[in-house]
Amino acid sequence: MEDRNEEIERCRSIGPHELDVVKSQAVIKLSPVPVPAHFKRLECNTNLNLPPLNWLTTSHSSHGLHQALYQSAGFASFRLGQMFPDCVGEVDVVSDAENIKQLLKLPYSAQSAISMVVHKVGNTLLLDEFDIQKYLLRKADDDWKWLRSFILEHVLTYGDTQHNYCLKERSREALQTKNLLSKFLYHSLKQTGDELDYDVATTPTQLTSRKQGLPITGPVLPEPKIEENVPDPKSSHAFNRNVVWTFEDIRMLIGTDMPIFGGPNRPCISLRLRDAAQPINVLTGIDYWLDNLMCNVPEVVMCYHLDGIVQKYEIIKTEDLPYLENSQFSPQVVRNVAQNILAFLKANATKAGHTYWLFKGRNDDVVKLYDLTTLCQSQASEKSEEDPPQQQVNPFTVPVGMLLYSVARNMKNTLPHISPKAAGNIRALLDNCIKLLPKEQYPQIVSSSHYILSDLHVPAGIDPKAPKFDEVDSDDQSLYDDDEEEDEEDYEDDLLDYPSEKSYQSSEQGGGRANVAVRHICDALRDFKSHAKKSKPAPLIATTAERCSFSLEHISAGLSCLQYFNGSQEEKLKESETNAKQEEKRRILHEEQNPNMAKPCSAIPLPYEQLKVSQQPAQVVKKPNSRAKRSKSKELATTAKSKSVNASNRQMSAKFNTQHFGSWNVHLKLLLLEKACLTFATLAEHYYESRRYGSTLRSIELACRCQQVLNKYMANVVSQYSCLLGRAGDCFFQMSKNWDSIGEYMQQFEEQDASMDFIGDELAQELEGEEEELPSLAPSNNVEQVMLHSCKCYEQALEHAQKAESNELLRRLGNVRNELGLKYMYWAQEEYSELMKKRESTKEAGHGQTDDSPTADPSEPLYVKLTVNSYDCLRRGIDAFTAVEDNVNLAFLYCNIGRFMRLRAHLTMPNESAITLESQKAFYNEAFSYYEKAKDCLDTRKANPELWDLVHWELSTATFTLAKQLQDHSAADKSSLVDASKEVLELLQKSLRLCDVEHPGARQVLYSFRSGLIHKRIASFHYSQLRSHGCCDFAQLPKSTLQLCKYHYEKATQILESLKEVGDLLVVQLERISLHEFLAELSTHTAQKIKQMQAALDICLQCQLIFAHVIDTNSGQVADDEFAGHLTLFESRLQNALKTLTKLTLAGKDPKQLSKLYKRMYMETLTGKHGLGAQQSSTACLKHLHMLLARLRAMCETQLAPRPAVRVF
Repeated sequence: MEDRNEEIERCRSIGPHELDVVKSQAVIKLSPVPVPAHFKRLECNTNLNLPPLNWLTTSHSSHGLHQALYQSAGFASFRLGQMFPDCVGEVDVVSDAENIKQLLKLPYSAQSAISMVVHKVGNTLLLDEFDIQKYLLRKADDDWKWLRSFILEHVLTYGDTQHNYCLKERSREALQTKNLLSKFLYHSLKQTGDELDYDVATTPTQLTSRKQGLPITGPVLPEPKIEENVPDPKSSHAFNRNVVWTFEDIRMLIGTDMPIFGGPNRPCISLRLRDAAQPINVLTGIDYWLDNLMCNVPEVVMCYHLDGIVQKYEIIKTEDLPYLENSQFSPQVVRNVAQNILAFLKANATKAGHTYWLFKGRNDDVVKLYDLTTLCQSQASEKSEEDPPQQQVNPFTVPVGMLLYSVARNMKNTLPHISPKAAGNIRALLDNCIKLLPKEQYPQIVSSSHYILSDLHVPAGIDPKAPKFDEVDSDDQSLYDDDEEEDEEDYEDDLLDYPSEKSYQSSEQGGGRANVAVRHICDALRDFKSHAKKSKPAPLIATTAERCSFSLEHISAGLSCLQYFNGSQEEKLKESETNAKQEEKRRILHEEQNPNMAKPCSAIPLPYEQLKVSQQPAQVVKKPNSRAKRSKSKELATTAKSKSVNASNRQMSAKFNTQHFGSWNVHLKLLLLEKACLTFATLAEHYYESRRYGSTLRSIELACRCQQVLNKYMANVVSQYSCLLGRAGDCFFQMSKNWDSIGEYMQQFEEQDASMDFIGDELAQELEGEEEELPSLAPSNNVEQVMLHSCKCYEQALEHAQKAESNELLRRLGNVRNELGLKYMYWAQEEYSELMKKRESTKEAGHGQTDDSPTADPSEPLYVKLTVNSYDCLRRGIDAFTAVEDNVNLAFLYCNIGRFMRLRAHLTMPNESAITLESQKAFYNEAFSYYEKAKDCLDTRKANPELWDLVHWELSTATFTLAKQLQDHSAADKSSLVDASKEVLELLQKSLRLCDVEHPGARQVLYSFRSGLIHKRIASFHYSQLRSHGCCDFAQLPKSTLQLCKYHYEKATQILESLKEVGDLLVVQLERISLHEFLAELSTHTAQKIKQMQAALDICLQCQLIFAHVIDTNSGQVADDEFAGHLTLFESRLQNALKTLTKLTLAGKDPKQLSKLYKRMYMETLTGKHGLGAQQSSTACLKHLHMLLARLRAMCETQLAPRPAVRVF
């Protein structure tokens, strides 16, 4: 029969009206049937009572007509939520389209009954029809006993209990009308004869049983079983279309089975069958109007019949349906009803996981909402303890919990960026899921929920050393966000504005009673406005320590659920997974063997036609996949920025296959332990930054145990040992540097909360009987052991480290070796000093009868072991820094080992009788070579001026010390004396060159003082050369040696005077006086003798300022015995000079009468001494000499003029 859509005439029974635009938009999420079906117009007088040949066929060519009228959707919202978890939370309502229509017709259907169950998931309400007669009154007494008793006692105690709660018309006439409509739809289906072949995998039944795969960005987690997803698992109804319908500002995910037809001229129409003898009422008009809005159908075709005989066709636009004669209604009223019912339900159904019952009996004026969960709990408390708990008897508890889990898991896996607000929403969903699901029955879901919660607080892939958590919310839409804030402002204006005209009511609705139920909702909303509180979950914002603590709590809770896994459940899980894999293999094999090829007898359809049924679902899934790709690209970009960080935190669980481990039990345990490893590592870094090194070691120890368990089950897991043990080495090293707090650190190591205790016990059970791969990280109260622990941790970290990480670990190991070597060096020096003191005291007590040999003690002295350990640590530190080519630290190590060689030069080993100069020279030469190596590492002073100056100072000190040793303990035989003297002079001159007095710094004054001492020693060396020359005449003395001697004495005097080093300056002056006395003795002429002695006297008079400085700075107190001895010597040399000058002037010519002056001066020295007494203190002697020199200078100034200028400090 030919298609004649163009002949359908317009409906003429549309009243005048202004265009009232209602915002409506429908987006198909999934449609398993091809749309639209080809429409065939029936000829007039076609008998619809005769069934067509294709009536009630279930083939794809029937376009789902077989289930449009006869199959009940059951609890469809749960199946829709499981199929589209990305919509839950984003839409306001999830329900069957019939339930939505029933609520929106509420103002015009006072005689109809409403019975629905309501659940809240996030900001989404799940609405399902609840047929009391089907689910309660026709079942056994033991099924839902608590709800049945409540309904019979409180709800059905009045009126007609048989029909007051009946939701659907079940009369014979209603069934005949439904059968006639079904036959009409099959008659109107055009048979083309060349239907497309569809893949078996896309049948409606299989689409309901197989959920779409989520784009996985994290580890594989278990999915709820099909029988756990819905309260009625036997129901397998699949809607012809799953649509996201936006009605004004309300978004709904609905399932609808309305048949949609189309033709060449009208591609999208709905088809309705009407009895020509009866007019269209308001409820039918609203029904047609809402159906078209929900499916974006622009027109409806009416087929009028008389007793099943086709009479005519009329076509009506969707926007004209509210204005048909005898069935007029206001779209504005329907819109207000939708908004107010949604607000009413959201204001009352506020508790996630609770089951609410929305009920209105026939001819009732009030719509009531019962909280069945609270009622059940109150009834259960009144009954005996033998009754089962609420979670076991409420059939909705488990499906709601499973849906909460599915939605949370979907959000976690699909969101490209989880903001704190989104994380708070996921946390709220999973917290409610854990409360609803008993862990004894559903351990895999509860433990997975705990894992996701732990991952929210400590996300996978973060860098434990620098964790970055999002503390600022982005502009992403939240699961709980809605327009309530904006709605509150206009709340009063949005209440139902009912028209006063009676024309909007049907003839069946008498009085003004139709709107009473809705008005009661408005009154309830007004009461609720002041009491309702927002229940939006708080965003997940916490400190690093709080996040780690929460994560560990969820990890321990997840591990505690694993004990409820049993063998039969594991076998069922494995069997179901194996069957799913085999089914997937068969599907792939079928696609390969039966490719989609063009048929030679069939025309290729135009690109505007749908090529394959499965393409539409593919388009639906495309959007989340693209988001997953963007998330993946973002993840790769982040990986490029911090490659080393992500390498240390790579996820191993995404590659999970149950065949590797055998059960979800092991898989979930590995996931939780992997998360525990990351959490402990992050917590350890936090404690390390807070300088809580004991707590850091405790966290690292638990993290290492987690890593050991992971290695036990997986061979290809990325090892974290290098990072963990490296940080443990850092902790031990820091403890050694802050040794005063070691007691506090040990106490911190013993502290741990309940979560750590439980995880530690689980790890101990897993590792029972296993070899201990790692050392104990418990701190000790021995600093040596602590530093050795640090070295051992670094060494074991190097065994597991990659090349990029090994360099840093070698540097840290070399640093600890250096510090430990220095400690061993200082301990050896202290031990040797104490041992020498004990031997000296023993000698004195035994009057020299004890054995002087160091080998008298049969056991090896402690300082020997310390010396060996020090050298070993320093050498191994040098090897570590040499391997990484760290020249700066290598220079430090060379400098320190040079210092060690200097110490070794002064130590006597047990096999040595005494310290010899040759052995000292050998060790000092080794020290010089190490100092030179340190300089070679730095190359120039510009590379590191501070370190260069340190090495230079150490080299100068070593050179000067060796020179002093050789000068003070030179060989006795003459053959080696010349060589030794030459070597001493070279060392002194080299030491003088190493004194860096040019560069300003902290050591500049020390360098100046040392240069003064070196000049003094060089002068003393030349003086000793003069005395040992054996000359008897002044003329025979070597002039160069004498000049050098005087020059260095003068330089020493200048430097020490500028530094005000009075002690050494007095020694220099005494040596100068001795030099002039020596020269006077060698002089053959009296004039020469007088000249030399006058020079000596002049030096004595210059010492007045030395004594004055000591009196001013120390208040005249002399604490140094050596300085006191020098005072006595100075006084004797002063008297000797005056006495000698008196004799020389009296014996020779004295034109200036100097003999009298020298005689008076000499008498002054004697007079002052007798005046003080024979025994005088050092302080009195100092003051006496100061006053004496002042008087002598005054006597000289009066007698002689002019006198040489006096040096001033």
